[in-house]
Amino acid sequence: MPFGQLLRRLRGTRSQKDVAGDLGMPITTLSTLENQDTVPRGPVLKKLGDYFGVPMTYFYAAPTSEMRPSDAAKDWLLSLRQQGANKDVIATHAPPEYPDEIKQQFAEKIKQKKRAETSDRE
Repeated sequence: MPFGQLLRRLRGTRSQKDVAGDLGMPITTLSTLENQDTVPRGPVLKKLGDYFGVPMTYFYAAPTSEMRPSDAAKDWLLSLRQQGANKDVIATHAPPEYPDEIKQQFAEKIKQKKRAETSDRE
């Protein structure tokens, strides 16, 4: 749902004049926000979230349930295969400050899940 519709839903039956007054902004600004598809950034978004009592993430679309690899990721994996990388290698992403031990645990869990899915299909 676009940002403006989410904002209008939060405003409910209250008038734009009342809400804009509470927020300390011109009515035209609130009206413009209610008509836009994109989410504003920074202090405006925080002010709206605080006023309506919702987290700023409320205004962002929920991620799709299906993640798709990017072309860059596909190219990188292809280059690994061409270099003769072990087919059991699993590429993961974790912040650099994660210890290697934790990264290995992630990789092992992914391998276990992949094995379970493979055996379920057989």
